[in-house]
Amino acid sequence: MIKLPRKVLCLDWDKRSLRMLVAKIGRGDISLEDAHSVRLPANVDTENPESMGDFIKRSLERRNLSHRRVIVDVPRDRVVINRLTLPPTPLGEVAAAVRFQAMKELPFPLDDAEIDYAIFETEDKKVTQVLLAAVRKDALEHIKRTCAAAGLTPARIGLRPYANMVAVRHLPAMRDRTVLLVDVGPTMTEIDVVRNERLAFSRSANVGVPFQFGELVMEDSRVSSKAELTDRELSDEFEAGSVRDLMLEITRTLQAYRAGEVDGHIDQIIIAGGTGIEAGLLEAVEARFETPTNFYDPTTVLSAPENDAIKLRAFSATLGLAWGLSREGLLELDFLNPKRPIPPRAELIKRTRLAGLAAAVVAVALIAWTVTEFRGRSQRIDTLKEDISTLRDEAKAARALDVRVMEAQDWDKERIDTLWLRHQAQIAQVIDEIGQVGTPRESLLALKFTARDNGSITVELDAKDQATVLNLVQAIGRLMDDKGKPLYRAKAGDAQQSATSDAKFQRRMTVTIDIVEVRDWIDKADQREKERRAHLRNT
Repeated sequence: MIKLPRKVLCLDWDKRSLRMLVAKIGRGDISLEDAHSVRLPANVDTENPESMGDFIKRSLERRNLSHRRVIVDVPRDRVVINRLTLPPTPLGEVAAAVRFQAMKELPFPLDDAEIDYAIFETEDKKVTQVLLAAVRKDALEHIKRTCAAAGLTPARIGLRPYANMVAVRHLPAMRDRTVLLVDVGPTMTEIDVVRNERLAFSRSANVGVPFQFGELVMEDSRVSSKAELTDRELSDEFEAGSVRDLMLEITRTLQAYRAGEVDGHIDQIIIAGGTGIEAGLLEAVEARFETPTNFYDPTTVLSAPENDAIKLRAFSATLGLAWGLSREGLLELDFLNPKRPIPPRAELIKRTRLAGLAAAVVAVALIAWTVTEFRGRSQRIDTLKEDISTLRDEAKAARALDVRVMEAQDWDKERIDTLWLRHQAQIAQVIDEIGQVGTPRESLLALKFTARDNGSITVELDAKDQATVLNLVQAIGRLMDDKGKPLYRAKAGDAQQSATSDAKFQRRMTVTIDIVEVRDWIDKADQREKERRAHLRNT
């Protein structure tokens, strides 16, 4: 996968023209840089690698394209395509299974071909159906020799129908639709069915599209196409005959596709190519099949000017090659780097080498770690020895400090006990005063005082009613010190279910009284303790 954006050169040619496209590849997308289509002179023989390669070289030089690596494709008529059904097969064993099946499916010996495949269907993470593509090695060698004569090195050799499928997938609103693509060529037309973003069917049709010969016109536009030459005057008879032949081939393609599919419905028909008869073919297709039909138009997805639509109509395959490089696994078919089964012995040797390499890396790392650790520990021992005497002195100082802290804590405890007694007496006096008010005279009786470590006193008492308890809470809250600050914060609890000490009392309740002075002192003591511990840790 090409991870970083870079420019690539994609080539595609037929008997009549050469298409050259330069695109900047990014992650999942491309940016069109140049696209040119030039007509082949009469003295250029596409079957002669030296002749065709020299023409490609001169065409690139004329347009200042200095690329040395190229992406090319194999046309449909040079490839055997078949859909293979496999038993559920793990990914690591698919290549071997496909090769075994190919021996029975191909019309020529397997040793004479280069095969690759694309996964078509899976079930429970196992492959059940693949698209097999096989090309004879002599046809592949012909493409390599042509590239070599042009001074180019193929980086990938894809399948033209598969590149067309990738190009269709990138059109707006084409996902999850079944699309019939008709890529019209001068002597060979490719007809592909794309379903669920997969190449479901493909065939080539040998239909000639004649045109009136003339001088080739060159322009310095960023995009020049053989479609610019299609404004020539084709005779009505020739055009009508070519359209009739293509309509027959489209009908045959649909019949063959529907014979092997449960649902052979076509949602969209797209016409590509630049021969000059595409407009007439589109009208005939719409009239015959009553299916939405459009020209191949990538200008929207490429952010190209709308007036480039006709020029780019013939670049579906080259654009598909470029888009196929933009995301890993998108250009699944590559005859230059096909998927091959890994022999068991090679796999064993590979694993042994990896294990040996891993062991060597671990051994070297262990030795390096041991030496480094030994040196580091020696230095640490020397440092620790120097620090021991200092730590002894600090430990003595810390013990002395702990003794002083314990003495202070004893003093604090005595002070707190004195405070408890004083405040308990004051609270008892308030309870007695509240209890002597009303009828009967004894409306409140304190049963139990409990002093808490958090600076509060809990009083359990029997009361005539809840109002008496609330009067007590308010009276305690009104007690002030010499500076006019509240001495207490009192809060009444819920009534208890237990019986009262006397029938004249209707409720047994608890009142929690926070001693403001003690609570503040405890909070400050806690803060001092935290600061002391932090100081000891830092020391």
